[in-house]
Amino acid sequence: MRTEVDFELFPEDCEVVEMPLHNQRVFLIQKNGTSSIRLSLEKTNYKVLVNEEIRSLDSVDVYIRDPLKRYISGVNTYLHHLKRDHPELDYNTAFWFAKRYKFLNRHYLPQFHWLANLSRYLNPDAQISIRDFKNFGSIVDIQSRAGVPPPTDEFVKELLANDPGLELWLFLDQILLELDGKTMSWSELLDHYKSKHYNVLRHVLPTS
Repeated sequence: MRTEVDFELFPEDCEVVEMPLHNQRVFLIQKNGTSSIRLSLEKTNYKVLVNEEIRSLDSVDVYIRDPLKRYISGVNTYLHHLKRDHPELDYNTAFWFAKRYKFLNRHYLPQFHWLANLSRYLNPDAQISIRDFKNFGSIVDIQSRAGVPPPTDEFVKELLANDPGLELWLFLDQILLELDGKTMSWSELLDHYKSKHYNVLRHVLPTS
């Protein structure tokens, strides 16, 4: 049974942008250049495939960002958006919930979980090309921060303090990052986790 949080974290809104100029079909993941690609759509004729339309693809490209940097940036963006949309909320309380209950929002949901959601629409034989986000600048001309100021040093220090459980969740994405340049199906990717990092997968899957 899916909870209300599941519907928010795993919604039916997977998007893949066809970028023929770069011979890529890029899966959009928040905090991984999505705002920059959306800006580029305003001056290109790139096609956006949504949900069932993705099933026709034989391959997709997925840019994986450094998990720690993405986590910090994602929580920062989430809290700024929360304060913008709900100014009546107490910031310190919102910060506590964001840190205490991991991944309440897709901006810092692990990239592995984004891929899990995408797998619902992928052809089983479709190949996933994993790319390091460091190379993302080669496919976009516009860099966007989506109007959110960068996190302060104080914010980062407080966010990472006394959080021993965070390392495991970040490692889930670090495994993906280490697969930079590899191409495999979703089932092959799961097999990689099962054979090389079974303890990590066992901890994550039963509660996701």
